[in-house]
Amino acid sequence: MCNNNSSCCHISPDPIKFFPNVKGNLTKIVWAHAVNNLTKLDTVLLSENIMMLEADVVMGKLSNTNQTDIPIMAHPPAVESDLSLENFLELNIHSNNTKGIKLDFKSNEAFENSKPILARLRANLTFPVFLNADIIPGPVDATTASLNAKDFLKGAKETIPESILSVGWTTRYGKELNITEGRYSLKQIQTMVDTLKENKVTQPVTYPVRAGLVANNIDVIKTLLKNTTFTNATLTIWSSDGDTVNATELSKLIRDVGIDKVYVDVPEDLKNKLQFSAASTMNAAMINLAASMAFLVLSRML
Repeated sequence: MCNNNSSCCHISPDPIKFFPNVKGNLTKIVWAHAVNNLTKLDTVLLSENIMMLEADVVMGKLSNTNQTDIPIMAHPPAVESDLSLENFLELNIHSNNTKGIKLDFKSNEAFENSKPILARLRANLTFPVFLNADIIPGPVDATTASLNAKDFLKGAKETIPESILSVGWTTRYGKELNITEGRYSLKQIQTMVDTLKENKVTQPVTYPVRAGLVANNIDVIKTLLKNTTFTNATLTIWSSDGDTVNATELSKLIRDVGIDKVYVDVPEDLKNKLQFSAASTMNAAMINLAASMAFLVLSRML
């Protein structure tokens, strides 16, 4: 971990160097999702297993105070929290800097108001920092407003140029909407690539893609990474509880892209279904074959 790692003195170091125990396998990085209140933050900071903290930033009220219209940690439609962005960052800074963070900005206003806080604390962010926003409309005919791409990319570079840009697409999918089919289109992929090129992005980029959608069009996602030649690019596969996901196809995507280029931030039940390497797939096949042969032998004995 960080305590024995020379990269600790750097602002937002490379996760592979910051977490040497994963040995370059990004799928081994363990995420905590929606760390949007003090109780959960305290819990995950004490956890030996959690490595990355994902949290959402909105404008709202800090509970039990007179502070309103400030960046807080909450997921829409919530507009009140007992944890402000400033407190979230300071608590991470003071916890021995052994975990990375991903800040998911839910509005242009939230990001603009967060920039001064990030700039002031930048020198102390000696752990991986992902700045996340949905900047392109995506599947399935998503209606959620995306953040202003130009402002977000410019602001991220000016505020924490060492950070990893996590830029994705708005989505309309999942059990709450009763939408179980969909995929990323080539046009949506190309719009993202063109947007980053037009804004002269040079920071490392990770593309957050929804598991249930990305598994339905592997070739398009490969095209995305192939065309992102102007910076280091990875995928961050995420999923909401109850999403319909083809685990077999998702496993194939991860193997094809490479475990050194894919973060996996999905519910535990889905992650347990994934096979990250050809070796693990072969092992599973061998286990199934052995079980079948044992059953056959047993049936002949009876």
